[in-house]
Amino acid sequence: MKRFIFILAWLLLWVAACQKQNPTIDVNSLPIKRYVYEVMKYIYFWNDKIPANINPDNFSTPEALMDAMIFKPIDRWSYVVRDNGATAAQLQTGSTQGFGFLWGLDRDQNLRLLLVHPNSPAEEARLTRGMRVLSVNGTAINAGATNIPRFEHAVSLTVQDAAGNIRQIDLQARNFNMRGVTLREVKEVAGRKVGYLVFSIFTQYSVQELDEAFNFFRSENVSELVLDIRYNGGGSPETAQHLASLIAPNAAGRRFLQYRHNNQNTQRNTELNFKNVNNGLNLSRVFILTTNNTASASELVINGLRPFINVQTIGNTTNGKYVGGYVFTHREGYSVVPISFQSVNANGDTFANGFEPSFRATDDRTRPFGDPNENLLAAALHFIANGSFIGYVQTARVESDVFDQTLLYTEDRAIRQLPLIGGFLQ
Repeated sequence: MKRFIFILAWLLLWVAACQKQNPTIDVNSLPIKRYVYEVMKYIYFWNDKIPANINPDNFSTPEALMDAMIFKPIDRWSYVVRDNGATAAQLQTGSTQGFGFLWGLDRDQNLRLLLVHPNSPAEEARLTRGMRVLSVNGTAINAGATNIPRFEHAVSLTVQDAAGNIRQIDLQARNFNMRGVTLREVKEVAGRKVGYLVFSIFTQYSVQELDEAFNFFRSENVSELVLDIRYNGGGSPETAQHLASLIAPNAAGRRFLQYRHNNQNTQRNTELNFKNVNNGLNLSRVFILTTNNTASASELVINGLRPFINVQTIGNTTNGKYVGGYVFTHREGYSVVPISFQSVNANGDTFANGFEPSFRATDDRTRPFGDPNENLLAAALHFIANGSFIGYVQTARVESDVFDQTLLYTEDRAIRQLPLIGGFLQ
């Protein structure tokens, strides 16, 4: 399996230049705080904004050092974490350890399951999106879910489904590979076949899943596509490139994105072009379901497609994560993830403020994916049937923007949006 080991190019050059003096020097021989400092000084996108008086030895932890070096308030994304390579593994294969669900609040401040990952303990226990969580480890959850008890390796949930049935579920955390394709199906609307794809994470392995999904859509003679990335926090730009190429194969060879680095790394300002694929749908338009949790590589798909086809976004304003970076792994088990570049599309456009929806609709967290009455999907199907959003009335009362901006949680931790990964530094 291809290993995610990222090496500082400048240090490799320095090693070569200093070969006679110290032929055994190694990037991982640097202590972690000095490692963070050198990574940031070289590759950080806003390296000219780093305070001049930073001394790594004056900080108690690498996390504190990173916090002092980032460009506030613009940079909300750079981080360092001691995860023993988990960040790199997740981006490559979707490998993670946990229970396999996301949860958050509905319009009435009830705690709901929002997404259940395939292959996970939660799926094996037959948990599904829309279930209300009544208690966690015996603690009845209050309105607003401010009293969720902490848990790590095991949890007991009492859940209620749409029919009112109540079950107690005991889950054990384990390793599993998250799949990018959470759901794929075909709906018939006004005599047309509509592909519906829920896509939850951009890993390298997801390319195969996407090919399988689009082969299925082609076999069903799909002529419209609804892409649901409402909770997709990002991942690999190369997988975003592949997805966009499947949606708009006629754009093959044109720019999907261009990376723009800091002034020390202009040689890395390369492009990713739309790929030649033989299983694309060749669509003239696409409907994309979004929330504020739609970020990073998900936004790359929107931005990359806009110069070439009609993109209708439905839901709420996306996150605005227009920058990305590389994962640097350190021998002490740390992943250092500095923002290293921004991206622009074929028109030179970026998305620092996110994408305002073409039609604003509310994520109905009480309904499963694929329910034709769920607000976001229903709006897309209405447009396909009627030629516009005019006349569409949401099936659930409209919540405020504050609700739609509510953070998602995976188990008891706030979700960290995945960085865009630019690949290996050469």
